[in-house]
This record gives sequence, C-alpha cells and structure tokens, in this order.
Amino acid sequence: MKKLLLLLSILLLLGSCQSYHPLSKHNYYNQSKLYNEPLELQVQYFGDIQLKSLSDLKSRKIKRKIQNVEEVKAKDLLAYGTTNVNPEYEVFLFIQENNKKLDAIKGTLISKDTISRTVLFRKVNHDKTAYLYIKAKNNNNSLNSLVKDGESIINSLSIGAEVKEELTYNKVFNAVKDSPNYLKARKELNTAPVEKTDANEWMQFQYLATINSFFSNNEDYKDQIENFEANRKNQLKPILDTLLQNPEVKVNKGVLDEISELAKDTRVVMLNENHWYPKHRVFAIQLFKKLKENGYTHLALEALFPNQDRKINERGFPTLNAGFYIREPNFGKLIRKAKELGFILVGYENQNQEINRELGQAQNLQHILEEDPNHKIFVYAGLDHILEEETKSGKRMAAYFKELTKLNPLTINQSDMIGNSQNELSLIPTSMVSSFEKLDKPVDFFVINNMESNRQESIDQEMKTQDFTIEPRRFADLNADEILIKIFKKSEYDIYKNGSVPLQATLKKQSQEPILFSLSPGNYTIHFSSVENDEILVFNKTLER
Repeated sequence: MKKLLLLLSILLLLGSCQSYHPLSKHNYYNQSKLYNEPLELQVQYFGDIQLKSLSDLKSRKIKRKIQNVEEVKAKDLLAYGTTNVNPEYEVFLFIQENNKKLDAIKGTLISKDTISRTVLFRKVNHDKTAYLYIKAKNNNNSLNSLVKDGESIINSLSIGAEVKEELTYNKVFNAVKDSPNYLKARKELNTAPVEKTDANEWMQFQYLATINSFFSNNEDYKDQIENFEANRKNQLKPILDTLLQNPEVKVNKGVLDEISELAKDTRVVMLNENHWYPKHRVFAIQLFKKLKENGYTHLALEALFPNQDRKINERGFPTLNAGFYIREPNFGKLIRKAKELGFILVGYENQNQEINRELGQAQNLQHILEEDPNHKIFVYAGLDHILEEETKSGKRMAAYFKELTKLNPLTINQSDMIGNSQNELSLIPTSMVSSFEKLDKPVDFFVINNMESNRQESIDQEMKTQDFTIEPRRFADLNADEILIKIFKKSEYDIYKNGSVPLQATLKKQSQEPILFSLSPGNYTIHFSSVENDEILVFNKTLER
C-alpha cells in the first residue's frame, strides 16, 4: 500500500511539473517582449502587461479560467500576464504543435464572447499554432479594447523563419541598467538567450563586469577580472620584474607626492579609469587633497549625465540619476569627497551631436579654463580619452585639448598596466616602457593600481572608521540564497530612497558568517534585497563618535 501511495505521489509530482508547455521554462522577458529560444518565438506585449512566471501559477486556477475554451489546454500554456490599468484583463498565450504541415494563417479573431467578456485569436505557422486568449477582469472593459490589443499582440508573434529581430546584450542591458537591484540585472544578463559569438560574449563580459563591480564579496566579479587580467599579466611580467626595481619608479605615498609636484606645473591633470574597476576611483580620491592644496578648483567627470553637475554642486552628493557608473559606491564616495574639499563638479561629455565627441569634450574643458585664469581642472576620464597624440584610431579628447588650449596636461593612465606587485601603487614614466608595443600610448605616466576597492582608509590613514556586524537574526527568516546588502547615508536615503547611491554594497550568501562593515560615525540605513525581491528588509543603524 505504501509503495502504491509513493508511486501515486511521484506521478502527481511529475504531472504538476508538466502542467504547462514544457518549453515555457525557457521564456525570457526583455522589457515587454517575450523570447523563447527553443521555440524560436518572439512576441511583443504592451508595457502595462505584467508577465508572470508560470511556476507561480496554480494549474487548477488556470484550468478553471479556460474551461469553456475548446481550442486550448493548460498543458500548452506558454505565457500568462495581466494588466492593472484600463483595459484590465488577463492574457494567455498557448502554443500547439501541428500534426502535419499547415498553410500559414495570419492572426485572426475566431471568438468574441460578450457574456464571458473574452476574445480568442489564432495564428497558424506551418509547424505550430498559436492561440491568444484575453479575458476581461471586470464588466467595465469594452471588448473593442481587448480586440484591438489582441490584434496587436498576435500579429507581433513570430516563429522560426518569421523572426526578424534578434535579442542582443545591448537590449538586455538597456532594459536592466536603471534597476537598483544589481542581482536581478546580473541574472538577466546571465540568462538572456543571445546567440553565442565571440563579439556577443565580449559584450556580455563588459556589461556583467560593470554590474558585478557595483558590489563586493562577489566571486563572479573576482573570476571575471582574474580571467580578463591573466593574459595581460603574463605579457607584462618580463618587463615589470625588472622595471619595478628601478628607483625612478615611485610607489605608494611617493606616487601621490610625485603627482602633486608635477601638477604644480600645469593647470590640468588627466586621470583615466576602466569603468569596471572600482579601485581606480579609490586612487582618484587619494589625489584630491594634494591637488586641492595646489589650487585645483574643478573636478571634471565624463560619467556625469547632463545637468547633474549643477544639482550635485547644490546638494553635495549624487543620486542614481547622476550617471550610470556613479551608482558604484566608490564613485559616490569620489563625488562626496570632492564636494567636501570644495571642488566644483562639471560634466564635460559632449552633448552636441553635430561635432566629434572627442572635440566636443575638449571644447567643454577649454571653456572652464577660459572663464577664469585661476581655474585648474582634475579631469577624470574613461580609458583612451586622455591620449595626447593622434593614433591610428584618430584624435582623442586630450589631443584636441592640447591643440585648442596650447596647454600640456599631466596625463596618467591606470587602465593599461596590470601586474603583481607588493605595492598598492606604482608610478612608471612612459619613457621607460614606450618600446613595449602594448604600452606605446601617448601619456606621461602609467600607474599599476593594486589597491583594494573596499578599503575604508586612505594611504595616509586620514579616515577613522568603526567596525560593526549585522546581527545573524536579521538573516534568519529571509528566504533567499543571496542577499544584496546596501548601506546608505540615512539623510540621503530618507529623501531619495532607492534612488540613492550606497556607501557600500556587498553580497551575503546563506552559508556565510555575518559580514563585518567599517564606517565612520554617523546615521545609516541598511537595505536588503534579493534576486526575486527588490526590498526584503530596511532598518537604521547609528555609530556613535
């Protein structure tokens, strides 16, 4: 008897797993578009339709909802969604395999029932037949609205050779980039059914590395960066083993002192970054105090969105609207520290689409210097924008800047030289490495940056912090394998909520011990989220002086 009951239980379990279309597990939603790679299917829904995971739906309820529709069965349900604005309705998409090849039939309304307030459409492909069933949620909806929406959805459905538009990582990224839930954004980039090519995988890497850089204690990020750096480190090791023994190479605090001295001889210092390296921003912060002492007045950021400089100069800190890369905690700290020291922030990205981007950036920097002969600028740019001479790929911002202003900026490249060194910072004159082809770039210095991106103190031990641990009880009842912990300044979070830029963001896995945090005295808001839930816990913490 027990064996029979066990067998029945297994059969019931297997039956429940097959409640809907077997390929529905491959559904991927990008904004309001459904992709299913095995079916080679795409459907464009409306933006106000919330598409649901079928795993969350009780099959008995679905069967009741479609019991009067002879053409469809729950086992063929591929997708389900609802609207919460007028017209309010439920929408069901069913895909059936044809027993034989049929003539294609475009989307057609085959049923319109004023009593049940439903409409049913059919579209036939040679191999498959799709049914779109829409059911009004209340009696206030006009069936004409349902018919109009249904026609649009069923006619957007394409299968196999009909598919015209491919999913790309750029589309996936644009759909998730504004989300403050980095775990959800990472999942979308990892699971998107994009064609596997070298170009696509490189694009995926860049987007994932950037998202992963936004939070610490992240093994995915560590693995990505190690793989990315491995080949470069092997290439550079032969020259660095000798080079780093040269007394002309400044290290650690000597790097800051050397740059400070050289900065006295120009009105412009340019430092670059790779956008998925938070430690590059940590180094930039270390330069602020010495540059300020040397009369530098402006911090020019390529990463700022239009008009955000004015807003930050008024309130003293950034929000998520300030710029995509600025949501990374160290970039937020960079801006807060700059304002604390009295720098004027300026965004210098070119907004004039009629001229070359690099030239437009250079002109914007030129205007700052022309406003006042006492203005001096620390320019924080991306990658090769700081190259001072024309290269095979053309002129970059710094080359145009030199032509326009007749000034020679101090240019420091921390993006191209990677190496294992016991020192946090090493400053290497370009003249020492210009014979090495991969480092033949027209800048004044290279920096090897081995700083920790989650460090809480500066090289000169200026910042004092306190340690605290979030009590284990905070995690006890949270049903999540991974928890993203963000720490905000309470004063900022009270106003901007999830639109705030965190001071710290870190990942906690269930199997891990409580994580130790270090912060200066003050009032903070702690925020927990998971891949499935944008907010599962929020509480405040005060660290006394």
